[in-house]
Amino acid sequence: MDEVVGFELARGAKPLHAAIAEHLADLVASGSLTPGTRLPPERQLATTLGVSRMTVRQALGELERDGLVRRVVGRAGGTFVSETPGAKTASGAGGVSAALRRAAGASHAELVSAEIEPAGKRTAAALGLGRDERVVVIARLRLAGGKPLAVERTSLPSRLFPDMEDMDLAGSLYDLMDVGFGLRPVRATERLEVAVARPSDARTIGAKRGTSVLLVERVGYAADGTPIEFSRDRFRADRTWLATESTQITE
Repeated sequence: MDEVVGFELARGAKPLHAAIAEHLADLVASGSLTPGTRLPPERQLATTLGVSRMTVRQALGELERDGLVRRVVGRAGGTFVSETPGAKTASGAGGVSAALRRAAGASHAELVSAEIEPAGKRTAAALGLGRDERVVVIARLRLAGGKPLAVERTSLPSRLFPDMEDMDLAGSLYDLMDVGFGLRPVRATERLEVAVARPSDARTIGAKRGTSVLLVERVGYAADGTPIEFSRDRFRADRTWLATESTQITE
């Protein structure tokens, strides 16, 4: 496990949690961290790297959302490399967006805006809210190779996540939801479609108006089945691809 905690953390080039997540993801991709491997505890990683536990937790949250690790609670708990890293393409909180980010080598997210808004028709239907109920709308820009790849727009019920718009939203939103409010998605449904780029896509991700973008619409559910996240992620189609592997082929 020396390669996990022994690398030198370059400061200033990108957020610390993003650098840690990127390093661990590289170790998984290269096979240095094999499926089922248990990572060092958060406290040990934080001490060795000279960062806070929250920074480590944000990094692990990003990897969990991307399906690269799984976290287990209890006496035998800890953070483990997923048995099939990235296999959450079809189901789970990692999902299609996470697979698209991985394929493109996306790194950290940059906050664009965080506002309180009325839910509106589509968001209200997805989250089981009244159209006038308030939601926290978080827009973030996802980069790959230093260039815009996707804009992520996430809506959360404001009554469940009060004042979240004023918090640090650069790291894992799922970790922030969990640590700050005791709620996080444990499963999700997603829909992928090809959409036409809008003027706002030209401003955020550089997709020219009228060209194609990939739209991933996701509803995330808490453990009791309550919908708590509605996201619409728009990816540049010219920089995004998705590969799947089938274990059974039929005509």
